Amino acid sequence: MCNVQIVMKSAADDIYVTCEENQLKQVCINFIKNAIEAMPDGGELTIQLEVEKETVSIRFIDQGVGIPKDVLEKLGQPFFTTKEKGTENHDGTVHVSSEEQKGTTIEIRLSGL
Repeated sequence: MCNVQIVMKSAADDIYVTCEENQLKQVCINFIKNAIEAMPDGGELTIQLEVEKETVSIRFIDQGVGIPKDVLEKLGQPFFTTKEKGTENHDGTVHVSSEEQKGTTIEIRLSGL
C-alpha cells in the first residue's frame, strides 16, 4: 500500500444506514483507492464515521497531492465523471474539499436509521 497508514475513527459502536450494501462498499473502495493513489510517497488516510441527528457521515481524509481547483470546480457538473451514483441512489450526498499538496477530504452523507 505504498506506506499508507489507514486510521479508523468512529463516534459510535453501531451505525446503521439503509442502503444497497454492495453499492456502498464499492463507493468506499473507490474513495480509498483514490486516496492511496494520491499519496505515492505514503501518508495517512483517516476514515471517520459520525452520526449527527439522523445523518451518518463517512469522511475519507488523505494527505495526498490534492485536487486542482479547476477540477474541483467541475465536480458535480453534468457529464463530468464523479461516480456519485452509488450515493445518489441512497438519497445521499458527496462533498469534496481539497487543497493542492495538502490533501483531500471526501464526505459521504447518508440517512441513518
